[in-house]
Amino acid sequence: MKKMMILTLALLGMVLGSFVSISCKRSTEGNALPSLVQLTVVDSTLINESDFFMNGQFHVQLIGDSLIGVSSYKSPSVGFYHISGKQRKRIASGDYPIGSFLPSYFDAPEYPIVYILDKKSESILVFNVEKQEFLEKIKLDLPEGKEIRILGSKFKKLKTGFLIELASSLHDNLHPDYYRESGELIYLFGENGKVKENPFLEYPNEIKVIGGSLKAINYLSFTSDNQSLLFSFPHEKIIRRFDINTFGKALEEIPLPTSRYFDYQLTGSEGIVTFEDGLGGMAGAKKINIPTNHYFTNISETATRIIIQTWLIGDESEGLNRTSHLMVYDKEEEKWSETSNPLNILDIGMLAGVANDTLYFYEGSLMKQDEKYIKRAVLKPIEE
Repeated sequence: MKKMMILTLALLGMVLGSFVSISCKRSTEGNALPSLVQLTVVDSTLINESDFFMNGQFHVQLIGDSLIGVSSYKSPSVGFYHISGKQRKRIASGDYPIGSFLPSYFDAPEYPIVYILDKKSESILVFNVEKQEFLEKIKLDLPEGKEIRILGSKFKKLKTGFLIELASSLHDNLHPDYYRESGELIYLFGENGKVKENPFLEYPNEIKVIGGSLKAINYLSFTSDNQSLLFSFPHEKIIRRFDINTFGKALEEIPLPTSRYFDYQLTGSEGIVTFEDGLGGMAGAKKINIPTNHYFTNISETATRIIIQTWLIGDESEGLNRTSHLMVYDKEEEKWSETSNPLNILDIGMLAGVANDTLYFYEGSLMKQDEKYIKRAVLKPIEE
């Protein structure tokens, strides 16, 4: 319960060919900075909320080239919108005989079939969203000492089953041992809810060596297509690609570039923060602040590019200006670029995906305005 409260509060404050062996692409030369590009917002479409209302956002996902799915933690649900701003349907907690649920993550590769990873019931819930029908509940047989994150356990429906990121249930996520002793993170479950294959991917040493407490966020970023899975612990400065059909088979490593804006250095608190410290303690106790690190909010991949959205934190003494920028990898040229104009994340929103070289963002945090928007943007080279 303590760990659940810590992570929930932290997340509320945020809003928000094959290879025989691993191939390592050298996409940057030494510490050379990547080239600069400009992120230009083409238009901003107001969402017409005539059928339902969602309070806040957590996970956004472009489905095909015309739908955006959004999960909310303030009003537990997953809603779907056309890129024109028109609402489609919503799956909301409490609307079905199965009772309430909390979507940690969702996936919709077979829309209108939608899969929701539910923390409350430790299950996968299957719906037909267009017909508003509940189809199936798959109870997960979780390994001892493992649990689904309250929010953000990476999750994907595969042909062979379900990929799920599991967290340690043995330590509070403010304690360094949470990362040091978590072991493998990525599991494959079958349609019967049983673990099928050996898990893979641990927290890297860059996280394990931190002696103090880290902010209770998810330091693992993820995306996928029909051929492969991409995982990145950004502070390790690597993107790792795995085969989607051979579970756990590593294909390549792509080094992340030196950045003008993104700080790869992780900083923890001076000591280990307890549950009471993290929440401000009992009456009269002094709250201990934990440094806020930069991290990735999303990764999207197209046939030619990998696009990463960042969360950048400014000087804490100046009110923590929260901005976001993009790092872009050209897969053919094996070169990185980054956007020259970091934007306030409450203005641009969260990257949902890319279709036909157009980037789609969803801004529905309600932190800066009462409306929600879908924003289209493009990347343009900067003329010297």
